[in-house]
Amino acid sequence: MTISTRIGAVAASVALISLALTSCSGSGGGQQGGDDATDDNKPEKLTVAAWMDFPPDLLAAFEDEYGIEVVVNSFPDGASAQTVLRNGLSSDGAGLSDVHLIELDWWAEMMAVPEDWVELPEIPDRWVDWKVTQGSVDGMITGYGTDIGPLGIAFNQDMVEAAGLATDPDTFGDFIGGDAATWETFLDAGRDYVAASDNYFIDSLSSAFQAAINLLPSAFEDPESGLPYDMAGNTQIRDLFMTFAEAAADGVSAGIPIGHADWGAGFQNTQWATVVTPAWMAGIIADNADGVEGWRVASTFPDGGGNWGGSFFAVPSTGKNTGWAVKLADFLTSPDAAIDWFHTTGQFPSQLDAIANPDIAETENEFFGGQQLGKVYGDLAAAAGDAAAGGYRGENFAGIQTLVTDGIRLVEAGSATPQE
Repeated sequence: MTISTRIGAVAASVALISLALTSCSGSGGGQQGGDDATDDNKPEKLTVAAWMDFPPDLLAAFEDEYGIEVVVNSFPDGASAQTVLRNGLSSDGAGLSDVHLIELDWWAEMMAVPEDWVELPEIPDRWVDWKVTQGSVDGMITGYGTDIGPLGIAFNQDMVEAAGLATDPDTFGDFIGGDAATWETFLDAGRDYVAASDNYFIDSLSSAFQAAINLLPSAFEDPESGLPYDMAGNTQIRDLFMTFAEAAADGVSAGIPIGHADWGAGFQNTQWATVVTPAWMAGIIADNADGVEGWRVASTFPDGGGNWGGSFFAVPSTGKNTGWAVKLADFLTSPDAAIDWFHTTGQFPSQLDAIANPDIAETENEFFGGQQLGKVYGDLAAAAGDAAAGGYRGENFAGIQTLVTDGIRLVEAGSATPQE
């Protein structure tokens, strides 16, 4: 199959995705602020659906303050949580939790019918402005922001030093292109690395490709109409795809993305020297590479940097405890909670007071060689400027992105050439 034929197939799949989305939501009636949270309607417990670790004392603090137990309905990953939420919205709220964590990439899909969600009260000056914009639908706030995902590159300085290419974050930054780094210079550095070592340069180019997509102002959909672009004529995606696919064909990548069963073993076996690492992934790498020395985060990122991910807590309007659920969503996204999240998972806060707190910027990360990751990612976010907000993501974004990045995986696996 040629690349033109494959893109045509993607276009057909996009049409099916769009059709499915029209029937994705139920008939819940949205309400502003939910029911009043009073002692008379206080539940014994509230449920929250999420896929990441909670700070150890955060939920206990809510219970101490309000006398309500919080039970986490935990999922192995965001995709599983997305499926349950999609099914619940199409079944008038059946099986949904009181509060749901929703990832940015599939936020627009879940918000296709705003009435399915409680309109949340405005909390002035809590978040960076663009996070509030992302969490709003038609001017109605439906999600309280947790984190943002400034993009960085984690690299093993022992491995790149052994290859004679770099010795620390500064020289690694120069190696991939310095202040003028692009995806082309980054991938060329990868070719140099694999020529000088017995390891792969990067865990997965499909993940790097996804990060590059996130830097585009509008990758797949028209921001004005929300309609998908004609994929056959989407030259920006075609050209970007070929850049990464050709590097995959050159053996730069191990083809093992985060979430793959062998990802943790890849760190332990030093199979690769770099990982594209949004802030929320730093803690995941530390867990999977536990005991492996040399990992650092570079202060340089291709094309100036950007954002990957970030999530929101939202309250389904069909819930029985919407008023108290809103209070829980507020509690879980306070600046103090954001600092706790940072120390638990490494995710970078979207809350202004948390970003400015020295406890974020000055904390040294033992796994990453004592680096102050809060400062590193804060500087990366500042360098990215407006791009830190990420590009436009409509209802079709997540589905189209999956279809396109799967093409990179086929090349990594040797199942297709870049042109196929």
